Amino acid sequence: MKYVKHIDHVKIMVTLFVAIGMLSFGCTTSNTSTTLHIVADQNNDLFEVLSKTPYTYTRYEDVDKALKSVSENGKLIVLALNYPQQKTVLPPDFYERAKAKNLKVYVEFPNLLNAGDTGDIIATKKERLVVTSDAFGAHLPQMSILDAGIFSYVSIPGRAAILQGAKVAGFKSAVYGLNETDHFPILFKQGDVLVATTKLSNIIQGRYSPIKEWNIVIGHILSFLIDDFDTDTVEWTPSVKPAYSKKQELPENAYRLAVDRGSQWYDKGRFLIHPEWKNHWQAIDTLALPVGPPMDLDRPSGDGSLGVMEGHYSYINPDGSQPYRYWLRADCVAETAMTMAMANSVQKREGHLQKAENLMDFLFNTDTFMTDDSKNPDGTSYGLIGWADTAPHKYYGDDNARVILGGLLAAQLLGNKKWDQSLERLILANFRTAGETGFRGNALNGNKIAPLGWRKLSEGQLINPAPHYESWLWATYIWLYDKTGYKPLLEKAKRAITITMDAYPNEWIWTNGLQQERARMILPLAWLVRVENTEQHRQWLTKLCDDLLEYQVSSGALREVLGDQKQGKYGASKSNEAYGTSEAPVIFSNGDPIADMLYTTNFALFSLNEAAQVTQEVKYLKAVDKLSDFLVRIQSTSSGRSDLDGAWFRAFDYENWEYYGSNADHGWGAWGTLTGWTQSFITTTLALKLEQTSYWDKTKNSSVGTDFEHLKATMLPGL
Repeated sequence: MKYVKHIDHVKIMVTLFVAIGMLSFGCTTSNTSTTLHIVADQNNDLFEVLSKTPYTYTRYEDVDKALKSVSENGKLIVLALNYPQQKTVLPPDFYERAKAKNLKVYVEFPNLLNAGDTGDIIATKKERLVVTSDAFGAHLPQMSILDAGIFSYVSIPGRAAILQGAKVAGFKSAVYGLNETDHFPILFKQGDVLVATTKLSNIIQGRYSPIKEWNIVIGHILSFLIDDFDTDTVEWTPSVKPAYSKKQELPENAYRLAVDRGSQWYDKGRFLIHPEWKNHWQAIDTLALPVGPPMDLDRPSGDGSLGVMEGHYSYINPDGSQPYRYWLRADCVAETAMTMAMANSVQKREGHLQKAENLMDFLFNTDTFMTDDSKNPDGTSYGLIGWADTAPHKYYGDDNARVILGGLLAAQLLGNKKWDQSLERLILANFRTAGETGFRGNALNGNKIAPLGWRKLSEGQLINPAPHYESWLWATYIWLYDKTGYKPLLEKAKRAITITMDAYPNEWIWTNGLQQERARMILPLAWLVRVENTEQHRQWLTKLCDDLLEYQVSSGALREVLGDQKQGKYGASKSNEAYGTSEAPVIFSNGDPIADMLYTTNFALFSLNEAAQVTQEVKYLKAVDKLSDFLVRIQSTSSGRSDLDGAWFRAFDYENWEYYGSNADHGWGAWGTLTGWTQSFITTTLALKLEQTSYWDKTKNSSVGTDFEHLKATMLPGL
């Protein structure tokens, strides 16, 4: 049956002209007469690509009919029909008949090869595709990496192949090779047949990346079939893409749209837990690793009274969806409340303020993140907020700091004092469990510190120059000092800051990169200048801002940078086996053109805005402008996946202008999202920038601290 070159409900619109940024193929008059016989579903990505070219084609849903119809010396494409559940079923004599007709054939996910049946269908977990021949030329050399998300393949015995599947470390190159990791054939030739053991044609729906490299692979497949095919002209539009191109002029309302879309994403993705599906959420949240299937977007969105989930897991399913992290974390709850309240000041949305209030009540008026000790005025952990509902006894300092910052701004915007004592208590609870030096370690375990008592902890001499974990608590001490005048808050913060700056940069303990540590440290330095505008404090702030901005590129992006590996807590994967087993950077080595929206850029935007507002330095104001523009541009847009519309993913390749990076982090990698950290601080700071203000000024009239003497007598007796 001949199909007209029009599809009423194509997902991806493609045209003949590269000039408008869509798909085109450069074809001469002689080869446009080529007839392609294609076995495919009508919504197959590669079929849709081909249907918009000058080539004549016939589509079939039956392999045998296609084989009978194609003429001698013809071109036959057999694409996976029921992937990943079922193999592509070929007639038993498929290869013999193809050879007899002298056909050029591309077939994927087959049930048999010319040597017999293929093996089991195997679903991958962390494997990627690796180039293992020179077939693609210099633009895609051996050991180049391509990502196909969570893909399935039919197993066959090992053999020479153009592409192999394997778990490999590296950014765009398998730096350790394939010698010490299991690998399996993905794309290979057998005579005039090109065989793929997976569905390589799932390029758009499966969100395969990097796009430029996949262009080359698809071009190679088509040039195998079609003589004189121009592989350089293969392009398509991703199903999830940045809102604006790198150089596109931003519309006047771009910022307002970004903030509004950033806040609406929470409802679109059903991250706010709803009573109707609470049991479904809870069944997964109680697992050791609370990761589950994508949310059913037909279910209702919650109102904040049951909290908010963490975000997307950083793996992409064949249909383009992503698993969800069903974790319920205290910092995400507070940060989401802040975001809803701040976004409402830019674009009023029914329910935003109520959700913010409900989230604050859930955080502070329920026992979700509390233990008996943290509720007991005589307990060591009194006043602290647990990391997650599954670990209420674990107190990360940076998480508690974000609870405080999110809560303070949300309370101020809501004009409600009912959480004042809880917020003030939380600051003092962290302050008194930090040592005399101002450090408290990456995290405290409530069960272990309970018998020690807070006074013992407050006398500690720990030195831990790790700004990611420590520094934002110092910022909260400075903030409360400004409201109360209680000097020990400032003095403890200054001691810790001085030790940390004296250790910069060679003795800093970095987590996933050195840039994120700089981004974190800028906040307490900016607020220290607010309360003590000394030459030393200004020099410290200038040094950190300038060092961070040394890596800001023309598009506004901040390039990730790794420090000395000996000081890194989570550096680049040291082997293929280590890939995907722990926290990790989204780059492999310095120079990789990646910005990180989970650990660096998000917090840098917030901190730099505070620094720019206090100093009014033109270079910092301009840097914030550039970084803000970059983030507005790379906010995701998708017409097909509403839960991915309006989000910021963790990693962005600012050279190729796409969502890509090393996915080595175990679940929080390149395509992860986070309702807190990422979405919240970007959306909130863009809103602050629209008002040309800072967090400090926005909260300067907070009522938190007005009850300080009473709370001090309870929590810091004798001090």
